[in-house]
Amino acid sequence: MVVNHNMALICESRQLRCNVKNMEKSSKKLATGYKLLGANDDAAGLQISETMRHQTRGLNKASRNSQDGISMLQTADAALQETQEVLDRMTDLTTQAANDINTDADRRAIQDEIDQLNQEVDRIAYTTNFNQQYILADGTPQARPGYYMIQTGSLAGQGIEIKFVNASKESLGVDKVDVSSHAKATESIAVVQNAIEKAASFRDTFGAQQERLEHALRGTDNTSESTQRAESSRRDTNMNMEMVQYSTNRILEYCTISIFM
Repeated sequence: MVVNHNMALICESRQLRCNVKNMEKSSKKLATGYKLLGANDDAAGLQISETMRHQTRGLNKASRNSQDGISMLQTADAALQETQEVLDRMTDLTTQAANDINTDADRRAIQDEIDQLNQEVDRIAYTTNFNQQYILADGTPQARPGYYMIQTGSLAGQGIEIKFVNASKESLGVDKVDVSSHAKATESIAVVQNAIEKAASFRDTFGAQQERLEHALRGTDNTSESTQRAESSRRDTNMNMEMVQYSTNRILEYCTISIFM
């Protein structure tokens, strides 16, 4: 008979400690919802999970960046639409002035209105901005460097460049509109038409850039969702399986304790 060393009890004591430890782990996993509580649970899995988590945060911010870029382009497009309406009015006026039934006083009145419209074209170009980004005033100090980089991904180099334009009366050419005579008014009709086409080309470019950003936004959101799903499979607790394990550990702990009673 062994007196000094009770191996059976030592084994049961060791098993009790293991059961208690397993019980604590199951309790923490159920309480936190995470199966990776520390690097000792799965060092490689934790590293991969942290990388995915940081990538997801970057992707979510990039998604908001793309939304901001889309809003900026929508702001610029709405402003150019107003510019085109001003140019449409100039078409009316230059066509009216080309009619020789007008007196010199009539032509001066028409020219005065055109001059006011030109000031409005400049006001739109030089004051339209989105968060201090003057997208219609390229070439001016307030619009430097003349482009806007939108970070559309979570890694360096994943950006889209939005170039600014100049929608002033000089850039569109309508500062040269002169209706003081039939010949000049006729020439001005063509000048205004060219300006309308140029403004339309600006809008076309912004529309294409907006569509590109919308594609980037959808791609970023899809990548973020897939990354979060993958990170969840590595890090989150499977509650059904863990409840089964918790119950098992609890029974084992209770049975082991009962031996000492």
